[in-house]
Amino acid sequence: MEEQKQDVLSENSSLGQAAAELKEMLEDVAREIVTLDALRRILLSGVIRQQSGMGVEEWLQAAESLKTLIQALDRPGRIGDVDRRRQIITMLAEWREKLERLGSCFQMAAQLAGHYVKDPGELNGSLDVLAHRQQVVRRLITEIERIERS
Repeated sequence: MEEQKQDVLSENSSLGQAAAELKEMLEDVAREIVTLDALRRILLSGVIRQQSGMGVEEWLQAAESLKTLIQALDRPGRIGDVDRRRQIITMLAEWREKLERLGSCFQMAAQLAGHYVKDPGELNGSLDVLAHRQQVVRRLITEIERIERS
């Protein structure tokens, strides 16, 4: 029984780490947007909102909500509460769908980057950053799916 509890806690820890990475990545995106000129800032913010269904600030709040849900899974006494755990996992599944849309934003940006960034070195750097952002989102989705199956 103790071993099973440890497995759940380590799974939640991986999920918590993935959620923390998402929040850090979104904070980076928000900082980058602020540094853009007004037109680019409006365009990029609009594309993110249109593609993902939420703006960057809303995504930052969502990341905090995800963190809270994940912490609820880790609280002593909550793991054994089957109904509460099921409810949290259902909420995480809903976030998974939203995360898929966020990941598609970074995928689309990578596909379009060559049209906007002409310098090969700068383009490669941009593509690396976008690939990393996709990986962060994908990792969280994968962790949510793993918790759903457990």
